[in-house]
Amino acid sequence: MLKLWQSGQQRQWLQNFKIRWPFTPRYHEIDTFGHVSNVVYDSFFEAGRLEYFKAIGDPEPLEAPFPFAHVVAEQHIRFMTRCFFDEPLVVLTRISEFGRSSATIEQAIADANDELRAVACTTIVRNDGNESRPWTAAQREAIATFEGFLTSDTHEF
Repeated sequence: MLKLWQSGQQRQWLQNFKIRWPFTPRYHEIDTFGHVSNVVYDSFFEAGRLEYFKAIGDPEPLEAPFPFAHVVAEQHIRFMTRCFFDEPLVVLTRISEFGRSSATIEQAIADANDELRAVACTTIVRNDGNESRPWTAAQREAIATFEGFLTSDTHEF
């Protein structure tokens, strides 16, 4: 089971997120039971990831339509509580680990009171559209500076 924080540390874990992308589920995202369909949560997390990278700004972009061009290599989602139509929600996004060409992204969907609805852990790989590429020193530094890490070397932050 996916759990990204220690027992009793959920609120502290949420304070580590600098990007909060607000959204409200739309009518076409609702299933026959009246809550958000599980198949659209990934699109919420994707939007949060893109907002994260837009906020940082890519110091050395590839020929791609968005900053920090990447593909998803692996994703785990834990659904915790239902979300509903037109409910104010937020996607929280942060990078927790960094590799040569990969990064681990932790995300959460929460309501206005920071009650968790879903969490995700996604591994992305920097990609130029054809193959993986290592993160540049400038990209590593941009993320390390944004997240407040002491170093941008390859390791778990």
